[in-house]
Amino acid sequence: MAEAKQILSQIIQTGISNHSSSLSAILSFSATSPQGDLHLASLIFAHIEKPNSFVCNSMIRGFASSRNPDRALFFYLQMNREKSIADKFTFPFVLKACAVLLAVEVGRSVHGKIIQLGFSSDPFICSGLVRMYSEFNEIDVARKLFDATPERDFVLWNSMIGGYLKCGLLDPARGLFDNMSDKNVGTFNAILGGYVRFGCLAIAHKLFEEMPERDVVSWNTMIGAHARCGSVGTAQKLFNDAPVRNVTTWSAIISGFAQSSRFQDGLEIFKEMVLEGAKPNQAILVSVLSSCAHLGALEQGIWIHAYIEKHGIEVDDVLGSSLIDMYSKCGFLQGSRMVFDKIVKKDVCAWTSMIYGFAIHGHSLRALNLFAEMEAVGIRPNNITFVAILCACSHSGLVDKGREIFNRINRSDHMRPTIEHYTCMVDLLSRANLLDEAQDLIKAMPMEPDDSVFGALLSGFNIHRRRCLGNEDVGKQITKLQTADSGAYVLMSNMYASIEQWDEVARMRRMMVGMGVKKNPGCSLIEVLMSNDNTFKVVSVGSVRIKMFDGVERILIKVKHVPDLRKILISPGALEEALDELNAEKRAMDDKMDSFYKNEMWELVELPIDRKVIVCK
Repeated sequence: MAEAKQILSQIIQTGISNHSSSLSAILSFSATSPQGDLHLASLIFAHIEKPNSFVCNSMIRGFASSRNPDRALFFYLQMNREKSIADKFTFPFVLKACAVLLAVEVGRSVHGKIIQLGFSSDPFICSGLVRMYSEFNEIDVARKLFDATPERDFVLWNSMIGGYLKCGLLDPARGLFDNMSDKNVGTFNAILGGYVRFGCLAIAHKLFEEMPERDVVSWNTMIGAHARCGSVGTAQKLFNDAPVRNVTTWSAIISGFAQSSRFQDGLEIFKEMVLEGAKPNQAILVSVLSSCAHLGALEQGIWIHAYIEKHGIEVDDVLGSSLIDMYSKCGFLQGSRMVFDKIVKKDVCAWTSMIYGFAIHGHSLRALNLFAEMEAVGIRPNNITFVAILCACSHSGLVDKGREIFNRINRSDHMRPTIEHYTCMVDLLSRANLLDEAQDLIKAMPMEPDDSVFGALLSGFNIHRRRCLGNEDVGKQITKLQTADSGAYVLMSNMYASIEQWDEVARMRRMMVGMGVKKNPGCSLIEVLMSNDNTFKVVSVGSVRIKMFDGVERILIKVKHVPDLRKILISPGALEEALDELNAEKRAMDDKMDSFYKNEMWELVELPIDRKVIVCK
């Protein structure tokens, strides 16, 4: 584009800019090239006294594929007013703009003009008409046009198949696919995408295996489909087997890892992508920042932020919100605020992310002040914003303010309380020991409470060491939910244990086993700079006992720390058995210390004093 501007400057300096032909090539490149500049093309267009069809078509084509397709229709109408002759190259892009804008009346008018000029049999224009009427959900009109076209090329066939799929008609699309005597890879990709869209993954995979030829779109479709449905292993195998990769390929596998909670794997793939020289798009950056947030991988998040700034990637509201969320969840609230302040045009996502950041860090007043500031500048809060504000109230025990916010949602004309709002409100009331009010709120819910709601209530009973008056009903409700989340069952079990009802504890545990619910052990994540080349590693430390615990025990004795044995929710007999087992394990550990010193976990303990370590629970 820089070279094109230099040529334009020379044209102006030599005085030949009065000849429209001298500017047409520059305008066409500026309007239609991926590296072009539609603003520059518009300025050149304004200096051409009598633009011909080529110039007008270039402007229509450029804007039809831009974020402002309405400008394509503007140039088309201007072309008609100035009596410029539209040709067969004009209409495909005009029809594309009509389809994107769902401009039904304009589209029909353009169709009439096509018939008037005798272009209705042109396969490329007919393909545009089929796509346009499919977008208008007028599939019968599209099919009539398809049947009336004597010469049908691959583009037209694929457009008609895509039209059926767009309108949710899988069987007619497959029927048309089967009737094609000759198919190209685009045809296979169209029906493949249809099966994926309708959840027929097994059929799609079978068709993929039968394809005589596959391109990058074929591979991306299947990688993305398996990643989205949780079959990340299959997606990774397809990713490894793909002969060619583009940014969509990388995006599919990285987002798949993020959605399947395989965050470290996603970061490793991102590192591989950067090393291969591929440039990540916004979707990839959002996924890896989300992975950093879940891992508490602050240093890797900082590196990604530096990468964004180094390569001049625009931090819009979506990417900015992801950065704010990452910094907040990694414990670096100053970083969140820094990103928030730098976003020029903040919409509700950025404001909500910053409010939630303050909330989870316990800065409830700052969250409420920012909420007030957000409304003062005219940004309307959405459902998630109110969840963040209720979360802030819950963390600081602001019961009256929480009630005020919740009642405001109830009175709102454009929203109603969701189950997330009820969960936050039950949590707020339960933490404040207003357990009767919390139970009344649950009974008044317009939807069925889920395990999160009951979990918030049970947590309140455990915090205040009160027996739930309706514990039998709550237990039955939890059983009825048949949730795979262990949290509510564990809370219920702990509540019974706190009042020494060991039979009920055993019953809840049996219930978990019977329903296949498993309690994942807690773990911490340690992030540490592993070498001098700024590479980082996140290590999970959950079931490994480290000898340094002996030193911690000595420190606790020195400061006269007295543990709260009430938190040991286990029967006396079981406690004695557990202590005997622990002593046996300690003796076994002493015998294995030589090999344990070689373990990577021990290396983390012996890091130099100036080495930065980040621990995330």
